[in-house]
Amino acid sequence: MGVMVFDLQGIVAIGYTLFAVALGIFAGTVWRKMLPAMGVTLVGFVGVRAAAAILARPHYQPARTLTFPIEGTEGPRLSRGDWILASGVRDADGKMVLADSQIVCPPGTKGPDCRACGAELGLGPGAYNWQLYQPADRFWPFQSIETGIFVALAVVLLYLAIRMIRRIA
Repeated sequence: MGVMVFDLQGIVAIGYTLFAVALGIFAGTVWRKMLPAMGVTLVGFVGVRAAAAILARPHYQPARTLTFPIEGTEGPRLSRGDWILASGVRDADGKMVLADSQIVCPPGTKGPDCRACGAELGLGPGAYNWQLYQPADRFWPFQSIETGIFVALAVVLLYLAIRMIRRIA
């Protein structure tokens, strides 16, 4: 569930469009000059989209955790489209030792030799790989949630714009 794939596919683009138009209308009622209203619309649109993608989207549903040992030829495979939020190597106590990396001992390395693979990096026995991810099957629920957020923001902005116009007239 890459950011670009999420933003360009599905129904969320409709919510983004409605929000952008409503934000432009609202900005036009507050700042009566076109250039400031356009600037506020652009900055506001980019800011809210970035906040939704970075701060909100990873938390629409609780993320899943995947752990697997550093011993072996390769780790478990995630499904195509799974969105990895964080990964790393943790020690036996669960403390993060290496962030944004995974360790898999070379193929054919077994027993004490594999433990030496982790020991070279300062890992004790019981160290394991860890991943925090959102499954690919949450694509459509996340699309619906984010579309709903942006449509609701658009409705609020249009309501506020109408109130301001009525107050002026």
